[in-house]
Amino acid sequence: MELAASRDALAPATRRNLPNRILRAIDDALHLSGLSRSLRHTLAELCRFVSQADPFATIFAHKTAIAARVGASERTIYRHLEALQEHCLIEVLEQERKSRNGRFAVSRIRLTRKAAALLGFIEADEVVDHISQPVEMVQPADAIDQEPTPLVHSTPSDILSSGHTLSEPTISKHQPPQRTENGLPVDLAWMTGNGLSRAGIFALMRKAKEHGKRLSDVVLVVRDYIRDLKGGRLFSYLAKLASGPTCFAVAAATERQRIADQAEARAMERKIAAFKTRFAGVSLTNRKQDRLFQIDRNAKYAQVFGGAYPVTVPLNDLREWVQRVESGELVLATLATECRLMA
Repeated sequence: MELAASRDALAPATRRNLPNRILRAIDDALHLSGLSRSLRHTLAELCRFVSQADPFATIFAHKTAIAARVGASERTIYRHLEALQEHCLIEVLEQERKSRNGRFAVSRIRLTRKAAALLGFIEADEVVDHISQPVEMVQPADAIDQEPTPLVHSTPSDILSSGHTLSEPTISKHQPPQRTENGLPVDLAWMTGNGLSRAGIFALMRKAKEHGKRLSDVVLVVRDYIRDLKGGRLFSYLAKLASGPTCFAVAAATERQRIADQAEARAMERKIAAFKTRFAGVSLTNRKQDRLFQIDRNAKYAQVFGGAYPVTVPLNDLREWVQRVESGELVLATLATECRLMA
């Protein structure tokens, strides 16, 4: 009796009506395998603050409230958030000052695509999570033995480079922007995290169209200036630009080309890194099998056999080699080809 009297009086929690989709996500989080029980409860609590219309919008969650509902200390919640971030389930952004005394009271968090798929917000086949998965070193198909051997030999064929090369899927520059699940273009959906509603974004799109513009062009050109604007200020600023005399089409096309060039350069860097990892210490041959290229284990140079005499060429610029592998001009050499050309 004394023990019961010493406990705090039971009181119901503040009720909040949650959509069925959020309730299902909470249940999925509580039964997610691969996480400890405490991490599952913290993830389920975060689901309460997710917008079902835009699961990737910023979540403003008070650590004190989460700690109280989970039954843990704020320090523990910090550790839980770090662990969820390591599992690539959330992204923790910089904190904002929300209280009058200037203390950091609110964490800005958002789900990753991996978490959104696991919790049922998007389809699993929509996930492209480069953070959670290491870059796969792709290689010519049918030329790679599945058993881990230091040097693999198999017969070259006409389809060695089909299907699995160093190439990455690309998106056409003229392809219209993909749409998210809530119907907003990808390049505009981020503004919902800045307090702009879907209706407000559609109103701005309509206003821009009435003045012969595209809201995507406007946002792309001035994105660095509006990144920190919120709610009404953001709407007013974009509405003025959308209805103003300035044409953003040329500037937007230039910016898209710059972004595409940067993406292409980064993609080539990844391909070069993949080439070094995959083909270091490997022998390649051309389609006619009259040249043999033995790449050293550091991918710094290659010895070329099949001519009048062997020569050594430096691998200072690997872009040409990457392109030759992608086109199928270079394939893995067989042991017989090595013996014949090196004799």
